[in-house]
Amino acid sequence: RADAQRLQQANRSLRSDVERLQHELEAMRKSHTAQEVDPFPNGAKLNWKKCKDMPTGMRYAQTVLIRGKVYVGHGGGYLASGGDAYLIQQYSPTDDRWSTLSPAPVRWFGMGDLNGQLVIVGGET
Repeated sequence: RADAQRLQQANRSLRSDVERLQHELEAMRKSHTAQEVDPFPNGAKLNWKKCKDMPTGMRYAQTVLIRGKVYVGHGGGYLASGGDAYLIQQYSPTDDRWSTLSPAPVRWFGMGDLNGQLVIVGGET
């Protein structure tokens, strides 16, 4: 009988803890709700500007913005022109100029920004 009483007490305590955690979770949800923000208030429009064409077209291209430069790398497959995809190109919007960088060490890669440095992830040789 003493074991049954201890079990009932532990069960009540556990239920109380679960209820408390449910209330805390609900409070966290309410305080961290996403709000929609209109990126173009008052009917503002995007002003599109055509830039120079890339020197080499790519399929499945990936882009990363680092320090005002756009890096475009080929994430997979072959280039639009048919060659293998180790290519990385850099675009400078300030002077509307493309540069072809050293080839990536792998193909089929992902790209990212790590503390202002272009990082290549994954891939195959």
